[in-house]
Formats: sequence, C-alpha cells, structure tokens
Amino acid sequence: MTNIFLYGTLCDRELLAVCLGRSLDNVNLVRAELENHSVFWVKNNNFPVIKFNRGSFAKGLAVLDLKDHDLNRLNFYEGGFNYELRKSSIILKDKDFYSKNKIEAYVYFNNNKEIEIGKDWDLGEWQLCYGLISRLVAKEYMPLRRRCGEIDLLAEYEKIYNRLSKNL
Repeated sequence: MTNIFLYGTLCDRELLAVCLGRSLDNVNLVRAELENHSVFWVKNNNFPVIKFNRGSFAKGLAVLDLKDHDLNRLNFYEGGFNYELRKSSIILKDKDFYSKNKIEAYVYFNNNKEIEIGKDWDLGEWQLCYGLISRLVAKEYMPLRRRCGEIDLLAEYEKIYNRLSKNL
C-alpha cells in the first residue's frame, strides 16, 4: 500500500476517479500539505508543477493506502507528462482521520529542469477552464495504457485533446 500527495489536476475528484478507473467511495482522501513547496501553473500550459519554496506550504490531497494497480494507473497518467514519484514527508490536515499528522508519501515532481513557471496554481480556475476537456481526454487516454511502449503517449494525448477541444 502506498500514500501519494496530489497537488494539481488530480485533486479534481472527477479526473482522479477517471484515472483510477473507479469510484472514489472507498479511496482514503485527506487534505494535506507539503512543507517548503509551492504549486505554480506551467507557463503557457494548463497544468501545474511543484517547486521548492522555503517557508511555503503546497496544499493538496493525500491519497492513502493505494493498491499497486491504482498506483500503476496514476503513474501511467502522470508519466506521459514527464513526472516521476519522489518520497517526501507530508502533513495531514484532517488529524482525526489518521493517527499521525505527518506521514511519508510519494509526490509527482516534473523532471524538466527548464520548465518555466507562471502564477500560483488555482485548482478552481483549472476546473472552470480545463476540467471538462481534461476529464473527457482522460477517459479516452487511460485505455491506451495497454499499448504502453507501442505508441508515443504524449502525442496520443495531444491528438485526443485537439480532437475533443474542437467539439467543445
């Protein structure tokens, strides 16, 4: 079982359910923070990146006790965008839910050192502007995990996104 801290688009519960391929009814979600980090929009893009920022707290969701198949699905979704998991210590904000308020969890960090950041991330803004299209794209993209290694996943994601965005 694995704990993950989410801070961006996957904090959208509908998108998270699509990526996990199931309802969130039996998923342990807890408000959480990652100390000394902030979340920013990636400049000229519709997704965020997390960066070290001393004294700040990145707000997000902890997904507790994920099974391997759930983790594999999230890794597939995030991996296409050059994100990798790194272990960090996070602070749970709903202390009553869990016996400790500080736990180890994995966090998706972007591997692109040259990535340009924009303004502070705003999940509500993302949901208004990009939530619907992102959920629709994920519904078509997630089944491609069976073809991982056979196709260029990022190119496929972009093709689906471009096709669907013409119809919205």
